[in-house]
Amino acid sequence: MPAEFTGEQKLRIVLESIIRGVPKDEQCKKYGVSEEQFQTWHDHLIKNGGKIYEMGASRSSRSVRPRKVKYIPWFIKLLLILSIFTNLAAAIVWGVWAWTGTGKPEGALPIANPPEFAISGGAHDENASRDILTSSPPAALDDLIKQVDGFGKNEETEKRDEAQQDRLEKLIDISPQLAEPPSDLALENRVDFLDLQYDAKHVVYLIDVGSYQLKGPEGTRRLEKIKISVLESLTKLSPNAYFNVVLCWNLREAHALGKTILRANSENKRYASEWIHSLGDTPSSLKEGRSQFYPKELLYAQVLPGVIGPWYGLATALSYDPDVVFFLAGNMPDFAPDEVSKNDYNGLGVSIHANSLSNPQPSGVSPQLSSLIRKTSGLWLVALQSERNLPNDPGEIEEIALQRLSLDSMDQGLVSRKFAIPWEKAFDNFLSGLEMGLTKIPRVHVFQTLPQHKQWPTDLQKTMQEFCETTRGSLSQL
Repeated sequence: MPAEFTGEQKLRIVLESIIRGVPKDEQCKKYGVSEEQFQTWHDHLIKNGGKIYEMGASRSSRSVRPRKVKYIPWFIKLLLILSIFTNLAAAIVWGVWAWTGTGKPEGALPIANPPEFAISGGAHDENASRDILTSSPPAALDDLIKQVDGFGKNEETEKRDEAQQDRLEKLIDISPQLAEPPSDLALENRVDFLDLQYDAKHVVYLIDVGSYQLKGPEGTRRLEKIKISVLESLTKLSPNAYFNVVLCWNLREAHALGKTILRANSENKRYASEWIHSLGDTPSSLKEGRSQFYPKELLYAQVLPGVIGPWYGLATALSYDPDVVFFLAGNMPDFAPDEVSKNDYNGLGVSIHANSLSNPQPSGVSPQLSSLIRKTSGLWLVALQSERNLPNDPGEIEEIALQRLSLDSMDQGLVSRKFAIPWEKAFDNFLSGLEMGLTKIPRVHVFQTLPQHKQWPTDLQKTMQEFCETTRGSLSQL
């Protein structure tokens, strides 16, 4: 086991395996420990963990709890104190007598405690004894009285109680912070992404890898930029940081590098880099590369129905309890209907036309809409946006307007009923399914990777902006 691992780390590894159902061999491989070590930690937790609840004391009560002592009668205390006074008085009188030269012959050994000397002797002795008995007790007497009061304590019981208290405090004082790594602490708690630095130790990279990412003349270059930005950030992570990579696409599809957040060691970084490199620049190679590692059915996150698109990807990323999420989001409303299951629409409160899924349009081909709808959409876009920021071809303007209105992926029957994805409803479902309050949501930074002249629907853009501001994150274009 590496020297930087502490008892808190061992507890976290064991609890992570128990709570999330991670097999022992996977957990050992992930953290680089042997199965014998893991089993020893597991058995120790099961055997001794209950002592936390058996102990009735707490750290705050330890310092004020009275200790049990044996009762000593008052007359015994009085006899002991008188005996101490007598011995002190006798010792002082003997010292004065020896110093005046009237005492014992030179070279004689002193008598330790002559009790009879305090009650016999000449006039000088009596005056000395009277002075000593009437004077105030020495300063050390208070300490002697305290020692008498503590006489009879069961020291063995006290030591045993203190040892139990120490063990209890170690269990109670488990710190959420990991042991100090050999690397620089500032690097350990820092994540670099797109030339900016973020204060975080647990990070999730959420990447939209839908086929629509390759649309347009700049699609391949845009996907390469996404992969490079993630790989550059990943390689700079401290070995004592934690991360995961989540790929999402369409309405309710996601795969992840692991079921739990992973330590940023060289092996896990290599797995992540190979997975990102495998994402090809064609729709078929992209689909093949993204469908590796853990599919949504095996992940810890169980996202509620009605959470779709960007919200589904974020719900999966937040299940890893990170400090920060970097979401590279594409034009998810531009999904291909033939790649979406009818069940993905559950929980949205919409009725899907039967023919819309049984006879989907080929990918990348817009359904046949009436010329009036297309022309009206184009005029709407021109009025909304300056013409110099739009293509010169009216047909391209109409296609952009239809996509902006989420009409390009719906058939004529759905358009006639004004069907559109209710993104605000999806956002409400997303918030309802969170297992944490809004104040505890980690920072989310969304970087939109959209083709030229493309934008999200207004309600999706608005809710995402609101969510990012709530998490103290940001929404920007890559």
